[in-house]
Amino acid sequence: MSYQDEVLDRIFMITERVIVFDGLDDIFSHIVRTSLTLTNADAITIRVFNIETGFLEIAHSAGVTESFVNQPAIRVGEGIIGNTVLESKPFSTSDTTQEVLCKNSDLAKAEGIKAMMCVPMNSKESTLGCITVYRKTNKEFAEHDLMLLSIFSAEAVEAIEKARLITELKKQATTDPLTGLFNKRAIIEKLQSEIDRSKRHKQSTAILFIDIDNFKTYNDSDGHLMGDKLLHDFTALLHKHCRTEDILGRFGGDEFIVIAPQSSLSGATSLAEKLCREVEKHDFISSNINRPFNTTCSIGIALYPEQSDNYEELMDKADKALFISKRSGRNRATVWQEATDNTAGV
Repeated sequence: MSYQDEVLDRIFMITERVIVFDGLDDIFSHIVRTSLTLTNADAITIRVFNIETGFLEIAHSAGVTESFVNQPAIRVGEGIIGNTVLESKPFSTSDTTQEVLCKNSDLAKAEGIKAMMCVPMNSKESTLGCITVYRKTNKEFAEHDLMLLSIFSAEAVEAIEKARLITELKKQATTDPLTGLFNKRAIIEKLQSEIDRSKRHKQSTAILFIDIDNFKTYNDSDGHLMGDKLLHDFTALLHKHCRTEDILGRFGGDEFIVIAPQSSLSGATSLAEKLCREVEKHDFISSNINRPFNTTCSIGIALYPEQSDNYEELMDKADKALFISKRSGRNRATVWQEATDNTAGV
């Protein structure tokens, strides 16, 4: 095969897109395989910027040892790879260990790495990370290798962004965008599933309907932005004081639901009382910088199977118990009983 035919063959490999990927791991595997073939490289790493840590972390690799993969994450602007991402420009060298910018020359020597080529994964708005290929010889990557990997990088970015978008859309379908909790539809499905599971294992499950007291007054006086902040911080309190196995959802407005699997009536009551205490003593941010906003919450409790074996009926009873808590003075938890008019705060 002539040089021109070989290059054309590799270009065809890039343009022959795989339409469907089974998630990000599948995409990264495809990037690894294709990049190695395109450049005749011996090893590869794909680094992706992690917005939570602020570092470029290895998301996938091939041809390198576990020690190499487990090396410390790299900051943007640090070393050859960090500079490639910072400047959004490709880099190539015939001997990595002789480069001043090389951050881990000893590690490169231990791997037997010589030639290296790093190409940023540039999107329209930013840089996602980079693809770095290595050769364990001094044979430098050619200009057409750099061109091909740069073209393929654009294809890789498109695939990654599509996968992320699909993941985000799936998340949005089940998640409340403000609090990150399950939305109304999703939490109802979770409750149905949890009751079905409880039936099979003959276990109890409690649900807590929670309402923030005086939220509308606060929202009207301090504005919707601060109201959103209160809902966000209230969610953080729920996460902090509920069990890891509890399932949290936002039912709408300032009303939340907690599904407490394998919880007895006393356990659910203890959790509700704890939440009431923690909310009451918490200083929420207000529009007045010199004065925090303090509020309380009201809770209604219903238990499967003692009070119902039907999820809709269970939700209705928890909601009625919540109404009793509000009517009885707020800042309390009420367990649903048959004589709801006479239900006292627990």
